[in-house]
Amino acid sequence: MAWHSCRVKLERATAVTKILHLSMLYPPHIMGGAERSVSMLAEALVDAGHEVAACCISPNGWSREMRNGVHVFRMPHETDFWPEEWPNHTPLERGWRRFKQQFNYKLESHFSSVIKEFLPDIIHTHSLLDVSTRVWLAARAHNLPIVHTLRDFDLACGNAAMFKDGKRCASRHLKCHAFTFMKAIHQRQVTAVVGVGKGILESHLSLGYFSHVKPALRRVIWNPAVVEGIDAAYRKPSLHGRPFTFGYLGRINIEKGVGTLLDSCREMPAGNWQLRIAGKEASDANSLKAQASGLPVEFTGFIPPKELFDSIDVLIVPSIWAEPLPRTILEAYAAGVPVIGAASGGIPDLIGHQNADWLFPPGDHKALATLMIAKIKAGRDSLPSLSSFVSVLEQTEPRHVAAKYNALYDDTQRDFASLS
Repeated sequence: MAWHSCRVKLERATAVTKILHLSMLYPPHIMGGAERSVSMLAEALVDAGHEVAACCISPNGWSREMRNGVHVFRMPHETDFWPEEWPNHTPLERGWRRFKQQFNYKLESHFSSVIKEFLPDIIHTHSLLDVSTRVWLAARAHNLPIVHTLRDFDLACGNAAMFKDGKRCASRHLKCHAFTFMKAIHQRQVTAVVGVGKGILESHLSLGYFSHVKPALRRVIWNPAVVEGIDAAYRKPSLHGRPFTFGYLGRINIEKGVGTLLDSCREMPAGNWQLRIAGKEASDANSLKAQASGLPVEFTGFIPPKELFDSIDVLIVPSIWAEPLPRTILEAYAAGVPVIGAASGGIPDLIGHQNADWLFPPGDHKALATLMIAKIKAGRDSLPSLSSFVSVLEQTEPRHVAAKYNALYDDTQRDFASLS
C-alpha cells in the first residue's frame, strides 16, 4: 500500500464518519430483538454526528430508503426460500438450504455493490442467520475493517441456538460442523468482536472462534433498549384489586422455556394469580396451548410490550438455551417491572449472578414455581421499583451504547491501519 493511502487511514481512524451495518433484517421488518437493537444503534450513531447505513436481506429484491436518518439498503436474499417460509419445507430442503447458504456468492456480490455505493470507513455486522458470511470477504476485498457483534450461535450451530431435542448442547454436533465449516474459515476476516453478553463471547472463544482477534478488540457491550410509549414521564398503572399477574413476552417455544413456565404453573396452588403469555407460536403443530389447559393462563398473541407491562407484576424469562442478552428484561426494567429469569446465557448479567431470589436453574419448573409462589406471598407492595434498575438501564441507553461502539470503531480502525 502506498504511504499516502496509509496516512489517510490513520487520520480516519480517530474520526469514523461512515459506518455500514449489516444484519439479516432491519425495521420495519422485525422477527426478533436483533433488528431492533441494530436500528437503535444506527440511529444513535446518526444522532452522534456520523453518516450511517444499514444493509439487510429482503424477500422483495432491491430497494433503498432513508429511515430516521439511516440509509437503508435491502438486498435480494438469493436463497431457495425466505426464512419465514421455513415451516412450509421439509427437513431435507431446510438442511440443503442451510448448507448452500455458506456459498452464497450472489449475496457477496450484492454487498460489494452496497459498499461501492456508500463507501464506508468501517463495516459492522450483526445477526447473519440467513446472510452468508461471504459478505466478510466482500468487506476485506475493499480493505475495510470489520466489527462483528455476536447475537446468536449461527456461526457454530446449525440452528443458531446450541439447542437440540429439548436440551442445551454440551458440544457441537457433526451436522453443525457441516453447516458451519465455511463460517469457521470466514470468521478470520473479522477485526474486532463484541458479545452482547459475557457468556456468548466466551462460548465462541472456547469453540476456537475469533482467537486471532486481539484481546483489546474483544469486548462485551450490552444491547440498547427503548420501549415505545415508555419514557421518563411513564407511570405504571395501578394493579390494585387485580390478581397477582406474571407475564411472558417473546417467541412461544420449548427453547425459550415456555414449557417450563407452564409446568411451573401446574405446581402452583389455586389462588388469586394469573399468567399472560404474549407472542407468536412457531406453528400450530408445535403449539403449547394444550399444556395450559385448565390453568389461569391467557395467550394474548402479539401485543405491544408496553401493553403487557402495564398489566403484569413480574415478567418471567425462562429460557433453556443460552440466550445472549434478552431484550425483554431491559424493556421490563424500563417499565419498572421486575424479572424472574433462568440462570442461562446473559440473563444473570442483567438480573445479577448472585440474585438467588430472582434466578432459577434453567428447565427446573419446580424451582421456578417456588420463586413465583414466594412473590405472591410477599405481595406486589414488596416488589422492587424502577429505581432498582437504574444502573442497568443507564448502560443500555442508546447514546451510551453508541459511545462504546464508537470507541471500539476508533480502536479497530487504528489497529487495522497499523497493519495495512
